[in-house]
Amino acid sequence: MDMLCPAYCKCEHRSATCDGSNKTVKLTYIPKFPSDITKVVFINNNISNLSRSTLKNLSPLTITNLDLKNNKITIIHKDTFADMKHLVKLDISGNDQVRIENVQNCLRSLPSTLKELLLNHMLWHPLNNMNTMFDGLKKGQIRKIELSHSYLKPFSGKWFAGLNSLTDIDISWNSIGDKDLNFKGLNNLKWLSLIGNYLNYVPDFCTGDLYKLETLLLSNTRLAHLINLQNNTRCLRQLTTLHLNGIAVPIIPNNAFSELKSLKVLEMTKMSTQLKKILPLAFNSSSLSSLSYSKSDRFIFCKTGVQMGYFEPKTLFKFCPSLTMLDLSHNFIEFTNQEIRDMFSPLINLREIKLQYLDLVLMPRHFFHQFPCLQGIYLDHNMILPWTNGKEIFQGLTNLTELHISSNRIGHFSSTSFPENILKTLKSIDLTGNQFSCTCKLTWFKHWMKNTKVKLLNETYYNCDDRTKLQDYNPTYIACSNIIFLITVSVGGGVCFLLAATILVYSCRWRIRFHIYKILSSSHYYQQIDGDDYRYSAYVIYCYEDFKWVKHELIPKMEEKHGLHLCIPHRDFELGKVFADNIVEHMNLSKTVITVLSNNFAKNEWCLFQLAVARSKLSKDGTFSIFPVMLEEIDFKNMNSSLYSLIKLSSYAAWNFDERGVELFWEQVINHVQ
Repeated sequence: MDMLCPAYCKCEHRSATCDGSNKTVKLTYIPKFPSDITKVVFINNNISNLSRSTLKNLSPLTITNLDLKNNKITIIHKDTFADMKHLVKLDISGNDQVRIENVQNCLRSLPSTLKELLLNHMLWHPLNNMNTMFDGLKKGQIRKIELSHSYLKPFSGKWFAGLNSLTDIDISWNSIGDKDLNFKGLNNLKWLSLIGNYLNYVPDFCTGDLYKLETLLLSNTRLAHLINLQNNTRCLRQLTTLHLNGIAVPIIPNNAFSELKSLKVLEMTKMSTQLKKILPLAFNSSSLSSLSYSKSDRFIFCKTGVQMGYFEPKTLFKFCPSLTMLDLSHNFIEFTNQEIRDMFSPLINLREIKLQYLDLVLMPRHFFHQFPCLQGIYLDHNMILPWTNGKEIFQGLTNLTELHISSNRIGHFSSTSFPENILKTLKSIDLTGNQFSCTCKLTWFKHWMKNTKVKLLNETYYNCDDRTKLQDYNPTYIACSNIIFLITVSVGGGVCFLLAATILVYSCRWRIRFHIYKILSSSHYYQQIDGDDYRYSAYVIYCYEDFKWVKHELIPKMEEKHGLHLCIPHRDFELGKVFADNIVEHMNLSKTVITVLSNNFAKNEWCLFQLAVARSKLSKDGTFSIFPVMLEEIDFKNMNSSLYSLIKLSSYAAWNFDERGVELFWEQVINHVQ
């Protein structure tokens, strides 16, 4: 009979884990395990002296994976692993008190079967002599070595001389600078991570022997520019993947990646606010198939960005015709502008597009037809409302198999939400996080859910807006037909009631509006914060035509009478500074934002730009708020999705010449700002 899993450990799927973190008991020895165990994770315990005897309970087993991280090991004997005949992966990271000589000697006892060696968080600094460090592995076929988070400086390929099977090296998050790299001797290297090192310039990879390199990770380094990227990577003819996430460069230059003839995957996410311009030929690459350009703070794909010379929409994607995956999530894209929509037209081979976290309110119409090969659409985590004409959205898509629209505001679907051709090709859809309106409007959708072959991802988590489970709501066509009859009968009586109520409501309209505001102002959207940390009580967005009202009505009332301090762009912006930088800087110094809405506002690009910045800040900062002031009703022809959602989802104060209305108007505005 096989033995049970020892105390303080867990055994499952041929793996045993003894984790001493968050436990009062930390094991000081490695216990016996069931005979079928092949992987042992013995971490965060206390073994100061690691020897062959320490591992004696593992010697009868066929251990292929041994993890000994963070065990406070100070000494490792040279014959420690002599009985580990089948070991494929060894991790002794986090034991930073072990001397480098101890590790060097114990490597000689490792079997030739070892493929991966992890020595992260070892804090080997300063390095005396690493040239013979890995000599004990020459007899084997080691493929991967990790040396991250260890203050390594410098780095030399000579350390790995004779390791002809070595293909992967991780030296991320060390102290390696521009003059500390020597790649000589790494002829067979295919994967290299330099993440988090002190590199100010792209290293010259052509001075080494990295002709077989396929993946290069340069994220979170100190790269100040990419000017020499093209020249210093020209010899990496087999490079397929390049990561440049989290770097602070001002410009992505022309032809930066054009010499990488095999490049398939490019990641440039979380780019710093330093980035001001993408040159027309920046993404010139005939081989590039996957581009991730998400979370680029303050880089806005809109008409204003074009006017300021940030990018050229006609050429941005023109010279990467092989692109099949594009991720532009966590940015701002002005889909209502035709020039911005046309920016995507060269991407006829696109198969997957990710447009998550864009604050979209409406599904982009007449947009996806540009991508006839499209198979996957990711629009989750927006604010998308229900739509009825699915043909305007999904026309021309004959290959769509995946649709991700979770965490939006889609309350219901109808028979026209999706064209018939989409329902035939679709294989999976994710609707999690949408609060469904469980009424008769959902009858068609519930019927479709029961009969469709499309996989509904996480279906058990679909909820109604009253927090009940969608799967428990089962309307019938008969019941809903009766409801329609009752509604028809009730309408006649309701009309009379509405006529009488309208007269009463109109006479008390200002008082009613004020009480509604008072209720909403205490909700999530308008929670007050401590104003001591702000320079301005409110940032005011207005168009030039309405400045007279701001000057003669708003400023005297708010500043002179109530002692509040408003940020007025005409008065408070710093001369000579880029207008967009002025906007972001002063908005960050303001407690809230007041938008002076009018038809002139709706037609003004700079007003809409400032509103976009404010909404972006609102999505990231739960204490921030936007308070609309309506100088006049906005004509339907001037209404766009941003203004529509702002007015629909917010309480607002409407300017009026009625004496009581004006009094309540100022009470609303002042209460919000204070």
